[in-house]
Amino acid sequence: MKNISIFLAVILFSFNCLSQTNKGSNLTDYLNQHKIDYLIKVEYNKDTLILFGYKNGNNSTLINRKVKLCRYEVLGVNEWSSIFNKGHFKSLKISITTIPFKVKTKFNEFETNATSGISNVGLNFDLGRWKTDRYFASGEKSNHKFYGGIWIAPSVEELDSIHTKGFLADGKKSKQLFVSTAFTINYTYNNLTFTFVPIGFDFATSSIGKEWIYNRRRWWGFGIGLEPKFLNTIANK
Repeated sequence: MKNISIFLAVILFSFNCLSQTNKGSNLTDYLNQHKIDYLIKVEYNKDTLILFGYKNGNNSTLINRKVKLCRYEVLGVNEWSSIFNKGHFKSLKISITTIPFKVKTKFNEFETNATSGISNVGLNFDLGRWKTDRYFASGEKSNHKFYGGIWIAPSVEELDSIHTKGFLADGKKSKQLFVSTAFTINYTYNNLTFTFVPIGFDFATSSIGKEWIYNRRRWWGFGIGLEPKFLNTIANK
């Protein structure tokens, strides 16, 4: 009889532990006692999150935590990463970006020249980022990201006699193809990116383009972009 009682007690205890494990921790318990130091994946279904990752000092054991959010609670997950981290290349994030506002700086007798209009669409490569993912009890998620990148795009510029120093005849204009490159500073909310370009250059692809006074000269500007999931999926296969 005594053995049966002990056996039943063990079963009840095990069932209770299993129930607590399936139920998961609340947000306070997770942050204070069970927080994962290095998250690699978050699965979420409404108010329940399943977090996967590693604890500091143990990179060989993948652990998971289930966290249940109460109404109005939000779990923020911060991460700094770059394409080269701890000896291996990480996935490269890419956005489709246009720089419609370009300001070419003053030099010699030519004043500062500002242009607007969509004359370029290119790829913005994310080299290093600070990212915050926020998970809400309603089942929604938001993403905030600050990053530096390199932008490359074909662009079209309209040249005239003045800006080719007479190479083109008076009254004649010519649209020429250039390759534009720039260093970018970006803020992304979900998949929408706002871009500031502190320094960029245009490189001519034709003999007429090489006569343009702004060929290979510094410019700065502002842009906007999108980070489509399909593009990142293809790029990182």
